[in-house]
Amino acid sequence: MLRILFVTVLAIVPTILANPSSLSAQADYGTLNPAAPPQTSQFSFIIGKWDCKTKSMTPNGEYNEGHATWTGSYILDGWAIQDLWVTKGSKGSFYGLNIRSFNKTLGKWDNRWLPQGTLEWKRYDSEMVGDNMVMTGGEGTDQRGPYVDRNTFFEIGKDSWRWRKDRSWDGGETWFEGVAFIDATRVD
Repeated sequence: MLRILFVTVLAIVPTILANPSSLSAQADYGTLNPAAPPQTSQFSFIIGKWDCKTKSMTPNGEYNEGHATWTGSYILDGWAIQDLWVTKGSKGSFYGLNIRSFNKTLGKWDNRWLPQGTLEWKRYDSEMVGDNMVMTGGEGTDQRGPYVDRNTFFEIGKDSWRWRKDRSWDGGETWFEGVAFIDATRVD
């Protein structure tokens, strides 16, 4: 099933990245399939279109503020969730695509992030921790060396939610909290 999901996604990704407005302009965000794992509803808060205020840390420790839209939809007949990230700024636009599905075998969410430019999937495992959705993974390398990220959705409500990225350069032993932030407000 997971292989079919990614083959399907790989077939549609070039179209979405070439014309991201085709996804964000749609008013129909799909519906949750009643036969999908019940945990699929854990990420339902992301369905719709969101106005996002962003803040991300620069290498010198200062924060840049920005703006983005985030549009979430059910896909694959309501068995998975896709969301498109679009940032438009003075240096141009940046797009990214998430695909999220609940893995019953692992008892966790399997998230894949595809950022514009690299076209290399980043993998995150996610699970509910209390009232928060916590994603861990997305390994990469920056000026400090290899890292792993922890992204937490919190203060989740019907018309808003918040997100924070923490980063670890020691394999998750310690975390630098607050590398980036998002405050999202529902548009549609």
